[in-house]
Amino acid sequence: MATTTQIIYQPYVKGPRGSLKAGQAIPCASADAGLVRAERALANGSILGARIVRMSHDDDAEMFADPEYLGQVGQVPDVD
Repeated sequence: MATTTQIIYQPYVKGPRGSLKAGQAIPCASADAGLVRAERALANGSILGARIVRMSHDDDAEMFADPEYLGQVGQVPDVD
């Protein structure tokens, strides 16, 4: 079973009527690199918040595992 794992920087920006809207997800080399990127973007006002997420994908079954939340900054949507 081949598994691929990625660390993703998921920014959130202002959406309609003040809601949070997911921006473009960007792969990062590490959780620390993602957090640095998120903190810089939050400080310069280009995002309202961000999450750093580890995603694993089973290449054989073509399925994603549940995301693992590694960190967040600013405003982010609630996780169910």
